[in-house]
Amino acid sequence: MAKMAVLVPYPEMCDMARPMASQAKHVTPLCIEYTETPAIQGRARELEQQGCELIVARGLQATLARQAVKIPVVEIRVTGQEIGVLVQDLKRELDIGRPRIGLVGFSNALSDTSSFNGLFGIEMPRYMAESGEELIRFVDMARDAGCHAVIGGDVVCQRAREIGLPFRFIPSGYESLQDAFRMASQVGYAIELEKNNRAEMDAMLNFTFNGIVQVSAGGTVLRANRAAFNILNITPLEMLGKPITDVLPELPRSLFDQALQEGRESYAVHVPIRKMAVVVNVAPIVVDNAINGAILTFQEGERIAEMSGEFRRDLYQRGYFARASFGQMPGESAEGRRLLAEAKRMAYYSAPVLLTGEPGTGKEITAQAIHNESVARENAFIPLDCAAFQEDTLDAMLFGSYIGRKDNSCLAEAAQNGTLYLAHIEALSPELQYKVLDLVRGRLRHNGGHPILASNVRILASCDGDLLARVERGLFRSDLYYELSVLCLHLPPLRARKEDILPWANLYLGRYQRKHKRYITLTQEACRCLESHSWPGNLNQLRSVCERIVLLAGKRQVSDTFLRRQIEQLSPRVTDSGSVVVYQDKEAMQLAQLLEKHHGSRQAVAEELGISKTTLWRRMKRHGLADGE
Repeated sequence: MAKMAVLVPYPEMCDMARPMASQAKHVTPLCIEYTETPAIQGRARELEQQGCELIVARGLQATLARQAVKIPVVEIRVTGQEIGVLVQDLKRELDIGRPRIGLVGFSNALSDTSSFNGLFGIEMPRYMAESGEELIRFVDMARDAGCHAVIGGDVVCQRAREIGLPFRFIPSGYESLQDAFRMASQVGYAIELEKNNRAEMDAMLNFTFNGIVQVSAGGTVLRANRAAFNILNITPLEMLGKPITDVLPELPRSLFDQALQEGRESYAVHVPIRKMAVVVNVAPIVVDNAINGAILTFQEGERIAEMSGEFRRDLYQRGYFARASFGQMPGESAEGRRLLAEAKRMAYYSAPVLLTGEPGTGKEITAQAIHNESVARENAFIPLDCAAFQEDTLDAMLFGSYIGRKDNSCLAEAAQNGTLYLAHIEALSPELQYKVLDLVRGRLRHNGGHPILASNVRILASCDGDLLARVERGLFRSDLYYELSVLCLHLPPLRARKEDILPWANLYLGRYQRKHKRYITLTQEACRCLESHSWPGNLNQLRSVCERIVLLAGKRQVSDTFLRRQIEQLSPRVTDSGSVVVYQDKEAMQLAQLLEKHHGSRQAVAEELGISKTTLWRRMKRHGLADGE
């Protein structure tokens, strides 16, 4: 039953109210007391703090109480029957054919009297006040308007007495109190239902092992269950009534924008919260086609293992960290925006990602951004180009040796609880493919040792060609392909997303201007030249051209003529036969001819030049002859 307090402005009303309150259904009296108007708000707040769920009050006191508390306030309203009795009494006293009787008071305390004029043969203007100070002024207004008498409360009657105007005092009789307690019973019943529903809901919410949080349309936390507080390691005082973005800053803002602005749900997003990989679902609450808030559910994931500070410093010194983030990657085209959104979704999970696309489409940058958006962002990001080293060297770098080994002596161990990015995955030998397959499946197999260690490394891989075609030709393990391609992202060339060319160029130009302390601007024609070029070398070529024009520009403003000349000198030309590629640079031309002569065998080219395969690789990469990221 709802706890009810009855506050009345006259002591004699307490005796009348007690027997009625005790018989009212769905409510139990907490107190029935006379309260002076100046003290009504303070007393109402005290009762609310003591657990009162419903207040019954009259007139101005009811208005003031409603302003002070959040619980329901039921008004004691004078009935039409009680006012009618006073009208008849005044009409006999005045002995006027059609007297004018003013009704002065508060609208919430008086019933409807619109039918009184015809019913009693009178004129009854109503003067409804919103504050106690207005009552005296309204009595004077009623007199000036020709009223022969007034009906009202204590203040009204006192003023009428002072100015010699007949009056009648409005009592709170049996009928008005009876109506008030009838309404209080209905409100009490609604409170009972709400309490039962809340108790049932709380039991369901607190019995589940999933954390559940409800936020308003503005993003404020309204309620949460016990599991949410436990999973998030937070107290109710720290969460309830506060913006969810302040309570859990780790949650991506995009999750709330999708739910509260677009009405879209987000499913199974992995987010690091309090050193825990938490799985989050966000669903909008839609009422009458309007978004009314959102429900967040949390499932506890694996605790995030962090590197020691000394180990992290060592990895940073060796360059094993990711620099790029999604916020730095231009995505002006529709395709660019789609790619960024899809890559962000992939970042939340721990599954491998296979990045495909032409050389220079930004695969390594995307891999870095995925790592920096993932739950492992505080741990190592280790990139390795599988095409840059001979098989034995690559094997030793990746998997080290178990015999006589030092801690973290190989890259697979250094990447524990972090990310290992394998570029040109298609260059792996069959033996290394098998070892990488083991690593993807959570097993680390060292060279020269039999024990297989448990491993927790997220693998990101990339290739320039069609990896599935290599699988079909028996050149790449199908099981490794399927493990790597659980999440697959194809990066289209720049020519397929021309709106992204100029933003990327501005990014590179800004970088090299700061680096070389030379500052330039592009004319509009130069900008159009950038956008219209096909960029067969993609970002690699664009980046090289940007640095070149920063270094070689003879004046601050770069024209399209100068820009075209730089692009031409760094771009390959295909002969009519389509089989020979001619380069402007002599060394590049020599390397291209030797590669064609030895059918692409880098080992044979290196031997003819008398250099190592690694040195050859560096020269090829410098001239754009090697597949780049």
